Amino acid sequence: MQSALVHFALIFNTQDNHFSALLLGLELKIVADKCVYYMYFKKYCMKYFALICCSLFMYLQSNAALDTTVVSSHTNTVIKTNPSVGSTTYPAWAVFPSATQSYRKVLMQLSFECAPGLKCGEWDYINNIIIGRTGGVNGLTQNHEIARYITPYGFYWTAAMNWKHSWVYDVTDFALLLHDSVEVIYRHSGYENNTDRGWRINVKFICVEGTPVAEPVKISKLWDGSFVYGKDTDPIEDHLTAINITADAQTGWARFKAMNTGHGSDSAWGCMEFCRKYREVLWDGNVVSKKDIWRADCGLNDVYPQAGTWIYNRGGWCPGSPVKYDDVDIQNVGGGTAHNINMDMEAYSGIAYHGNLYTTAYLIEYKTPTNAIDAAIENIIAPNPDVAFKRMNPICNDPVIVLRNNGSTPLTSATIEYGLSGGAMTTYQWTGNLGIMQNDTVKLTNPVNWGSASGKFSVTVKNPNGQADAFEDDNTMMSDFIAPEVLPSKIIVHFQTNKDASENSYKIVNATTGKVHYEKNGFTNEKLYLDTISLTPGDCYYFYFSDEGASSSTTGVNKDGLEFWAFNPYEGKGTLRIRSSGGSVLKDVTGTNSGPWGTSGGDFGTSYSFYFTATFGVHTNTVSNPQAELQVYPNPVTDNLNITYWNNGSAGNIILTDVQGKILMTEKVETTAGTKVINAAALVPGMYYIKLVTDNGTVVKKVMKQ
Repeated sequence: MQSALVHFALIFNTQDNHFSALLLGLELKIVADKCVYYMYFKKYCMKYFALICCSLFMYLQSNAALDTTVVSSHTNTVIKTNPSVGSTTYPAWAVFPSATQSYRKVLMQLSFECAPGLKCGEWDYINNIIIGRTGGVNGLTQNHEIARYITPYGFYWTAAMNWKHSWVYDVTDFALLLHDSVEVIYRHSGYENNTDRGWRINVKFICVEGTPVAEPVKISKLWDGSFVYGKDTDPIEDHLTAINITADAQTGWARFKAMNTGHGSDSAWGCMEFCRKYREVLWDGNVVSKKDIWRADCGLNDVYPQAGTWIYNRGGWCPGSPVKYDDVDIQNVGGGTAHNINMDMEAYSGIAYHGNLYTTAYLIEYKTPTNAIDAAIENIIAPNPDVAFKRMNPICNDPVIVLRNNGSTPLTSATIEYGLSGGAMTTYQWTGNLGIMQNDTVKLTNPVNWGSASGKFSVTVKNPNGQADAFEDDNTMMSDFIAPEVLPSKIIVHFQTNKDASENSYKIVNATTGKVHYEKNGFTNEKLYLDTISLTPGDCYYFYFSDEGASSSTTGVNKDGLEFWAFNPYEGKGTLRIRSSGGSVLKDVTGTNSGPWGTSGGDFGTSYSFYFTATFGVHTNTVSNPQAELQVYPNPVTDNLNITYWNNGSAGNIILTDVQGKILMTEKVETTAGTKVINAAALVPGMYYIKLVTDNGTVVKKVMKQ
């Protein structure tokens, strides 16, 4: 079995011989230390394939204890529409590990960019990744759609602008299809001109080998098609008919898995694209799940701004976003038993020009889960430089991770250990109730010792339900950490409202203390606000600007930022800047050309946010509070520094920063008085600040390292 590095070398050998040779050379040493050469690998990937490789690094380094095979089906494939037909297909054969190899997880990365010499595609078209044949050209024909994607409005982007984006799908549920020789079909729909526009795509599968969470035994297609919805003479229930199944003899539980998206529009309510309708999943006649086919978060898309109506919420999809899987787990399915499964749509009668529900649904049967107690780190959302999480990064406090239960026993508690690799770790006690293969997005609120401007963030889950974890190889994950920007301790929020100021509000949260530091709303249309805000030096802050308030204009609540081409005639344009106390522009949110074709940064959709650290500045005087006291000695210091505190009245934090405000250490204070000792030997000679932050006040002391 070839390792991940060998597969990367084979994938990229047509791009750069030195890079390929480097990877093959590293393969000889990888057994000794699978992570030592990560930075060399990253250096060359950042040089040649920065976007495409980003997500792969995270999974490869985090699963270093597991054998990982990367399979490429489509490499720099140019896709265009066929206006005379409405779709084009791009089949390709790929060789996966043999059927004797079990998978712990299978991920698929889809990467998009403009085709060389062309504009990107203009419209929001459906794209499908389909498993055609398995077992070779004379093998079984499957025609199973495993992923769906809707293209962004990208007409003003060109290859010269270097626009790129990528997304990762978890396709583990389709593992039975991903062995040996497999035909992977990429289908691109659409009717636009194909002479001056197109996309270039890459499709890669990251096969993490190992003991499966639950061994799959059978996959059955239930429904596959685009069906008219709301037409009384052609009811959709005539197409979504109930299906009788007999479970495999080895089945212990099953998963209903669907991709449901609404397209087209009737003449009255905008169904299915622009109306919210629910679907019900029935198992043996009983409703086991009821869910709206709707995406209410299009204005938070990580692909923004776009040329079209990207902010509009839609029937199960957003332009420039993967279609999310609709999963319903059915527990305790007896082997060999007979059942009935159905999907019913909300009763609805349209008028004319009816829309369609495009559904592909499967029943995937599994054996009983392998382990009873099995927790895992599924993902790191922050810190994470991946473009899919750019709205939440970079951070200076409160990491966000995804915890997963891979065991048959509900996961109710766990210890999560996290921090910068090589530094002091912080722990967080998680409690909840997760069933098998269920996730929880967890905000880790205990302070982190970031310690530097960049590094590797590591998170580990331990002691699930107070017991030993039966499978520890996916208990740890790593990501890149980059510190956010540093702003002065006094700033001016410069906000010129547009014609719909009632939608807007903003707040600044002190992420170090967890309290709202400043907030404002109730703005007047077309008025300039200059708010001067003093910040605590060294603290981490979160700035959040919202466009979610009640609208006073005829357009209604639309979450369209401070500028959106469709509403500019009605709402106009607003301006948002962060200035220094002297008036210089530190951050020009709406003026920055954040769009790849010259649109204003004001076209940010639902909200705009960022983290930052308030700097001390070299001339900051010592701050004192009569209710809290702090002493540091010896000063100057060469090695051990004693920090004595008292009268703080409550728990708090002791924070060490440099003169630029970068947090180098955070120590939690649990008592009202005491002494902490830190080793300052590794610090570079110069000025530093020690700060005690409590409910009774904040005290700052200067300390000199010799």
